[in-house]
Amino acid sequence: MEPALKVCLIGSGNVATHLGIALSHMVRIVQIYSHNINNAATLAEKCGCAYFTDSLSNITPDADLYLIAVKDDVIEQVVTSTPQSLGGIWAHTSGSVPMTIFSGHKSHYGVFYPLQTFSRDLQIDVREVPVFVEGCDSQTTEFLKKLASAISDNVAPADSNLRKQLHVAAVFACNFVNLMWTEADELLKESGLGIEFLRPLLKETLRKLERMSPAEAQTGPARRGDRHIINEHLKMLSGEKRELYALLSEKIIKRYTDEQN
Repeated sequence: MEPALKVCLIGSGNVATHLGIALSHMVRIVQIYSHNINNAATLAEKCGCAYFTDSLSNITPDADLYLIAVKDDVIEQVVTSTPQSLGGIWAHTSGSVPMTIFSGHKSHYGVFYPLQTFSRDLQIDVREVPVFVEGCDSQTTEFLKKLASAISDNVAPADSNLRKQLHVAAVFACNFVNLMWTEADELLKESGLGIEFLRPLLKETLRKLERMSPAEAQTGPARRGDRHIINEHLKMLSGEKRELYALLSEKIIKRYTDEQN
């Protein structure tokens, strides 16, 4: 990627922070926008950027790329609140918002979607993060592909429908699973323990996916159809935890019972 490429980063949250820092080694971050000026200033310092603002009306007209990394429900506001006369390529980082949100507002646009869970203060190797790109034309797509390849070793095209599918799958695999970890952590804390006792188990569960499919890796009392243990566990639980345990156990039993029939 050309070192002189100028990028205006719109956003200062988790995604913006990790992408901004990664991109700052490859391009010039010429401005950072955030509705919170302190967050904009903090990220600007991390990216070696001298200019930051909390006003969309002050967005620089001199960028090659305007990368929007804000909450999904704010993207449209950013698109419609910035002058249509601004040149450059516009792209957002969402998995679920269609590229057509730019249509009629910007001339050159696309999507730059990193499929990863980001926390602002936790380091991550962005080179391992899959980045899915889409452009309004072949030239824009190629531009975004080259930019993504500058920071990631895993870049692929994905239209709006495919990105939605990826995002839904990611919610199941990450967000819902994390909720289960939260439930487990709460149960352990009732006995003075914590999630740290499950970390080796969680690491091995994830490591299995390098050798087999999730369906093949399933274990536990529901996988074995051991209703005696399931019922004993249910006696220990109440409220939503009991409902969750019963629902998920029946789902597992049904899946593997149907496979055997």
